[in-house]
Amino acid sequence: MAIRTAAGTGVTISLVVFVLLTVLLLAGSILLWGKLQTAEEAAAKADENVTSFVRLSERNEPWFQRLETTHGRDTLMGHMNNRYESLRQFTFGRTDDSFPDLTAAREENGLADGGSMAAALNDASRRIADLTAANAAMEARADSAERDRDQLDAQLQKATSERDALLASESQQLKGYTDADERHAAAIQQAVSDFGRMQATSRDQLNSTISEQQDEVDRLTKDNKMLSSKLRDLDARLNRDRLNAANPAALVDGKILDVVGGGDMVYIDRGRNDQVVLGMTFEVFESADQVQSVAEDDDVRGKASIQVIKIGDASATAKVIRQVKGRPLIPGNVITNAIYDPEYQFRFLVHGKYDLDHDGKATLNEAQYLRDRIKRWGGHVVTGTEIPGDLDFLVLGEQPRNPIQPGVNQRSTEAMNEYIRLRTAADTYRSLLEQAQQARIPVLNQTRLEILTGRTDL
Repeated sequence: MAIRTAAGTGVTISLVVFVLLTVLLLAGSILLWGKLQTAEEAAAKADENVTSFVRLSERNEPWFQRLETTHGRDTLMGHMNNRYESLRQFTFGRTDDSFPDLTAAREENGLADGGSMAAALNDASRRIADLTAANAAMEARADSAERDRDQLDAQLQKATSERDALLASESQQLKGYTDADERHAAAIQQAVSDFGRMQATSRDQLNSTISEQQDEVDRLTKDNKMLSSKLRDLDARLNRDRLNAANPAALVDGKILDVVGGGDMVYIDRGRNDQVVLGMTFEVFESADQVQSVAEDDDVRGKASIQVIKIGDASATAKVIRQVKGRPLIPGNVITNAIYDPEYQFRFLVHGKYDLDHDGKATLNEAQYLRDRIKRWGGHVVTGTEIPGDLDFLVLGEQPRNPIQPGVNQRSTEAMNEYIRLRTAADTYRSLLEQAQQARIPVLNQTRLEILTGRTDL
């Protein structure tokens, strides 16, 4: 009985302990459940707070993974804030707490919508590089211009030295002329005094001989009238077969014997025995009277021009190279060539430059060609700058222009030599023309010579 009681007591104790443990377990479970609810609410709140910074779906993005691996000891937000401030400092130059207006910042920096500071920096860098290259090119051009300026300065100094030397030389020459003028003035004054004395002593002698000289003048005038009459008679005899013997350009050199070949070929009465050569040309006129009228008019040509293509002993065949429409050639028409004469060799002085090929450029070579042509056609060519007494024709080329003397600042050696050359050419041309006019020698220019020889291609 006692043993059963002890056993029942143990069971009771065990039941009591079990109940107590159950109650404790229940109380602990209730306590843990409450804490679990609190933890779950805190976790939900934490998840909500974390979601405001980064969503769960974004945590798997590559950019979030890069931030996770690079924030180091800083918090993720601290790391992002540091990078943000560094970016603001680099981009805008400030780290204040205000968030920048990117649209205003783009407008302020001249960026288009969507443009970036990196692109703007690249463009600025390219522009800087271009400006640097352009600046280098400008500096190179400036250096080149500086060198050119130095060269021009050197040339200017040289020209100035030459000018000063020329002025000094001319001043020295002018001084010599001034001294000579003073000496000449004194000599002239002395000569005037001597002349006054001589005039006083010779006036009486002159008055005494005036009457004698007047008688001599009357006698010479009478003799001159008589000689002039004889000269006219002699001129009439000499001009019997010529027109205006004083001007050989108006002479008739032959006539047309016959016209053949439909009017484009003629026979003339001059041949090998008359010194006619192949290629010689003649101007054709109706009659000798027309030759005389043409000789007095530099702008009128004959009715045709012919050129010798075949020569016989006493005649020649010529082709018509120019003809006036409506004026046919007929037997008996006269021909003339200012260079040619069957019985006389005309003497020519050819001077100047000529444009025989009509290319607008007069040259000395074409003048020499003209001399050779005159010789070939039977004329005699003389040379020189003086008119000889037996000259028949003076042939002048283009008249040289009168040069303008260089100014004081332009009187280099080359300029003065060129001025002297041009002045000499103009003076020589004018002197020859005046000499021929005084001697009454016919003067022919290129056009006049072409008309009187029947050629336009001398």
